[in-house]
This record gives sequence, C-alpha cells and structure tokens, in this order.
Amino acid sequence: MSGNCIYPGPHGVMSPEHYLPASLGSFSSCEPLLEKVCECCNSKIGNETETQFLRTGPIAFFRWMIGIKGRKGLPPSPFYKGAGGAPPIYAIARAPGFPFDLLWEICFGTEDCFPLRQVVFEHPLAGTHPIPILDSMREHPDILLSELQERGLEHAKPIHAFAAPDEIPFVSELIAAVGGKPAEDWVTTKFEPQRLEIVLTVSVTSAFFRAVAKIGFHYALKMFPQLTGMESEFEGIKSFIWKGGDSSRFVLQRLDHIVENFRRGYRPMGWCHILSVVRSYDQIVVFTQFFTGPRSLPPTYEIRLGRDPSRIITRSERKAHIFLYPDPSVGVGPGGLMADLDPANYVFPPGMLT
Repeated sequence: MSGNCIYPGPHGVMSPEHYLPASLGSFSSCEPLLEKVCECCNSKIGNETETQFLRTGPIAFFRWMIGIKGRKGLPPSPFYKGAGGAPPIYAIARAPGFPFDLLWEICFGTEDCFPLRQVVFEHPLAGTHPIPILDSMREHPDILLSELQERGLEHAKPIHAFAAPDEIPFVSELIAAVGGKPAEDWVTTKFEPQRLEIVLTVSVTSAFFRAVAKIGFHYALKMFPQLTGMESEFEGIKSFIWKGGDSSRFVLQRLDHIVENFRRGYRPMGWCHILSVVRSYDQIVVFTQFFTGPRSLPPTYEIRLGRDPSRIITRSERKAHIFLYPDPSVGVGPGGLMADLDPANYVFPPGMLT
C-alpha cells in the first residue's frame, strides 16, 4: 500500500511522523504529523540525519547530561562514539594536581565528570596531548597510530593513562602496540568526581542541519494543515532534507533570541525546546531552540522553507510552542508537556527578527 508521500521515494505505507524526534522525549498534546511521510522515506531520512542529530554534537551532549533515554534505553555515550560521519564529543579541562589537560566524560543524567579512558602523550615540540581510547581501537592499534599521525605525534611518548580496572589490560596492550612501555603508575583507576570548567569540542556534518530542517518543515506542515507539502515552493527544502547540499541556503544560526522573556534576561526554570513558525506573503520561516534551560540559552536555528504557496496577501501568521521537561529522568514516556506560547505573546513578531 502506497500513499502520497512528500518525498521522492521509493514509497511504502504511510506512517505517523514525530516532527520532534521521539528520542527527545514524549510530550502531552504533541500529535504526530499524519499522511505526509511513508515508512520507507521516514526510515531513510531518520537513519541519515537523526542518528547524528541525537547521538553526537550539541544535542547529544545535553541529552546525555540531562538524562533523556531513547526508545531502547540508554543511548551510546557521545564521548566515546561518533555518529553519522561526525566524531565523538571532546571535553577538555585541567584537574588540580595535573600539569596537563585531560579528556572528560559526563556521568549520564548528572553534571558530574570523570576522566575519559585515555592515554596522555608527550612530544618534545608539540607538548602533551590526551588521546581518547575508543572501543574501535580494541584489537586495532592501527586506529590509534593513525590518530597520532594525523596530530603529528608519531614520536610522542605515553606518560599517563586512565582506564577502569577491567580495561587496564586492553589499554596496556594498546600502549605496547604503538611502541610505548606500559607502567603500573600510568593507569589511574580511581578519580574523585569534581566540578570543572570544561571546554567542549563538537563537530557535525550536513546531516545535523538536515535533521534541523526536517523538524522545522514537518512542524510547519503540522501547524498549517492546509499546506500539503507537495507545493513547488518546498522543492528546495525537501531536496536538502532528502539528499543534502549547501546547508547555509536553508538553516542559519542566530545569536539573538525569539522569545521576548529571554531577551529581557529571564530564563526557563526547566529544560525545554521551543519551536515557532512565521508565515507571511513573502516566505515561511521556522525557528527552533533545543535544550534551553536555567543556565543554557543555545543558538536559535532559522529554517527557511521557501515562499508561501498562497498568492493572496494576508496578515502574517505565527505559531509557537514550548516542549517542557517537568521531570527529565522520565525520558521517553509520559512526563513532557507541549504548550502554546503564542497567546501570551512570548515570541517576537516577524518584524522584530531582522
């Protein structure tokens, strides 16, 4: 059975589409987009874009720290494993008593950190560099060698290592395989958790922005049901979501905020996502802000969907919603709340976004 899927196919049975990915949680009153996307296209786009969006980069960091579980439980650690062609998250800080920087990971659902599994290498010219020991390096020391070569550390010496007790043999063998000499005092098996000022390095590819564009496009179709998604004005955004391209044509990062209270210095009391769509005669634009919280106001993504298919000049329309986590530990399942932001006029009108 096939339906009128808005994407090029191959098509299958039509399926409900969660415009806000289900792995970000379940929110009451958030109804899926219906009769727009088939199972085949939904699966293809999800595998190519949402895997990276959810498992590495900025979204994965907040999802891990806050403790949002996926449909299959605990997600893979974004500090050890990349996704969708993007590397893991690198969190660097210097702990008291150590003369060099270390890599850290966050304990799921907390803001506590502890050293990542790593080996610290020292080079006579390049200095010290912590190198993460990833799962992929087990029985594959060539991956570690390639990492050292890429950083210009072929002749660096290992001077310290961190690993859990059951991982010491694996790390020791890896050190020996790259020409180092394991020593017992290189491995620290105990480290007290502490609060640190951590610098994060996150990298994403076009897949991340395709996922953002998909969320914005599908949210707009849900908010304005008279739009079919098949209009010619949407061919550009659909092509970008389907197969990629120049993300700057469709997705931009904004440093200002579209929520009036945020611009006045207020902050939400809990973690939330914000989606807003503005429909004018000239164009349809969606704004998204993910994992806004008491101490976090991340950039706003502006998604340009294209011209409004309507040829009738009417007043601009705006829809805006907040997706609030009252209890982040709930994760997937009842507990989240979707609420309308528009009646309270929390979101700036289009003329104030320029």
